[in-house]
Amino acid sequence: MGITRLPAHLNHIAWNRKIINVFWVIVFVSVCVEVINSFFTERPLKEFYLEYVLLPTLLLSLAAFIAEWGYRKQGKYIDYIIIGVANLISGILVGVHSEMYVMYACLFFPMLISTIYFDKKKIWISFGLSLMIYLGLSAFHPIVKELNDVMAQLSMACILLTSTTICIGIMSRGYEIGQHLIKAQAEHQELMVKSTIMEKQVKTDALTGLYNHMAFYEYMDVLLFQADTYHYPLHLAVIDIDNFKKVNDTYGHGIGDIVLKRIASAIKENVTTDDFVARYGGEEFVVILNDVDEDKAFKILENIKAVVQGLEHPEILEDSVTISAGLQTYRTGMHKQAFFEGADNSLYVAKRQGKNRVIIQECSEALQI
Repeated sequence: MGITRLPAHLNHIAWNRKIINVFWVIVFVSVCVEVINSFFTERPLKEFYLEYVLLPTLLLSLAAFIAEWGYRKQGKYIDYIIIGVANLISGILVGVHSEMYVMYACLFFPMLISTIYFDKKKIWISFGLSLMIYLGLSAFHPIVKELNDVMAQLSMACILLTSTTICIGIMSRGYEIGQHLIKAQAEHQELMVKSTIMEKQVKTDALTGLYNHMAFYEYMDVLLFQADTYHYPLHLAVIDIDNFKKVNDTYGHGIGDIVLKRIASAIKENVTTDDFVARYGGEEFVVILNDVDEDKAFKILENIKAVVQGLEHPEILEDSVTISAGLQTYRTGMHKQAFFEGADNSLYVAKRQGKNRVIIQECSEALQI
């Protein structure tokens, strides 16, 4: 059972949408904070609302709309548009609130955004844009220029560079974890495949390729439970190859195995994929027929008997090899042992009555239809 992965471009689309939603949240929070601040400012309200509410809101909204436009176009540069808008938003916030040193932390925002793309080049582009915005504000913004001397600018450049390095480290660590998860998933899938193969080998008869004795009882438990729960018809047939010991004694077990495999294939090919066929042991087979009535089950076995009788065996001199079968229909509440014994007893009756026949068990008496 594997992990389902979206194609890389679909992951980018989903994350770009989330990032743009964050942009709109920033616009909303900015408006709310400044409206609250208006109750505590000593500046004239008209001037305050123009400088701290209306202007930044328009600029931030314009930046968000640019991101929306790029998102709808879904061009190959959409990631760079998102990164550029993130830098633009950080520059607007720093420019509007230049006297608040805490707002300079916004310059790290674009680098955090670019880390999502797991691309070093985009992180370095974010660093370059953030540094340019800061230096531009330091050169042309009157308040930023006054508050940030050359030493402060160098310090900020070092901080941005350090943050970029940290982002790249985080990205690299995330990549390592991703690779580890991929490797662990591959190992898990390989283990599951091996487990499935081993389970199949344990439950499969090596000679005929049919299920074996153990698988038969496991499968029968499940089917009996379903038959009791959903009340659909179920039938069990026990089949034995007539006089097979004579074939082995006369021609050897190697020839006997060839005949056995040929008959096993004939049985399996003449039931549906909903039915279950297993080699019970030696020259004996079991067949569970699902969701057919008793007459249909009997006809299926009669057909199998006829097909087997018509098989050609060039390895032996006998004209044909025949089978005998006992059939038991499941009755609600019947114990699985009684279910099997009913079919097995019918098989013995078929043997006693001359072989090469199908006997069906009814009301504790074995009768030939």
